Amino acid sequence: MSDPQEDAKRVAKILRNGDYDYDGSKYLFKLARRRAGLKPPENRTNTVDRMSQEETDRFIDAAYSADGRRGLMLRTLLETMLRVSEFVSLQVEDVSFAENLVVVRDGKGGKRREVPITESLNRELNLHVGGRNTGPLFQSPRGGTYSARRIQQIVKETAKEAGIEKRVYPHLLRHTMATRLVNSGMPIEHVRKVLGHELIDKTRVYAETAVQSVQESFEKARSSS
Repeated sequence: MSDPQEDAKRVAKILRNGDYDYDGSKYLFKLARRRAGLKPPENRTNTVDRMSQEETDRFIDAAYSADGRRGLMLRTLLETMLRVSEFVSLQVEDVSFAENLVVVRDGKGGKRREVPITESLNRELNLHVGGRNTGPLFQSPRGGTYSARRIQQIVKETAKEAGIEKRVYPHLLRHTMATRLVNSGMPIEHVRKVLGHELIDKTRVYAETAVQSVQESFEKARSSS
């Protein structure tokens, strides 16, 4: 009989060596399940994990407390909802300060989308960039590009410093912000475009999560009244 611990080590090695991001690892497991003739459990909930508003605030506060540059980097990752592979590829010229936009090229056939940013984030990024016109938007300490794995480590370290007990990873920030936008009334089709989903069915999960989030807030308010 196979040893689950040893099998887990082999799978982890494949994911590390392949430098898979969250979407890539999900797709890999999906293919593996299909080849093994396995189906996902029928009773799983149609929602995604995310951080609460309080956890999100603590996370960003911890990032800025550690270092202003780290704070801006993780704030940008959160608010743009980029996949970690897209985030590490961002260049200075991908930010349109005049239009409050970040242009994302996802590398899949040269597809391009525009992600709006707030005036506040725009100003902070403008100060960060200074006189640079080209190069990585966020340079690594060595002056190059961050790896996806390093960003994952930074997110994990920051969550620990913030005292957040749940597992926090870059894609969780994407889930968190997307759910917040839907909760705030942003049309699901607009959220789809910002996230870069080809099919709206993939985006509807945030609507389900938003409904659950409202229920949780209601119950919390009732219990404290």
